[in-house]
Amino acid sequence: MPAAVADRTAIEAKVNALVDAALDVSSEWVTDADFDARPELVRTLAVAPPRGAGRVRLVRVGEADVQACGGTHVANTREIGHIVVRRIENKGRQNRRVEIAFAEK
Repeated sequence: MPAAVADRTAIEAKVNALVDAALDVSSEWVTDADFDARPELVRTLAVAPPRGAGRVRLVRVGEADVQACGGTHVANTREIGHIVVRRIENKGRQNRRVEIAFAEK
């Protein structure tokens, strides 16, 4: 199996397992100072969370993930439904862009 197909299959399997796990999605607020003390919450330098109000919103997906985000989110991963990986683009030595779509029911 070519590496790209194996990557695609592995990504779909992992994401769909999180969907099937029906993980609760919740949010909490931390102060700017608490956020600054947790550099692991910043996954990319190109996209910064909404700031300026003295606090930052964190979104937690069960025990799988926590990230700063000001967007709208589902209450449970089961609400998303399964996904399929449409393509994976090489964006450098350590970066890949993964395009996903909702699977047909």
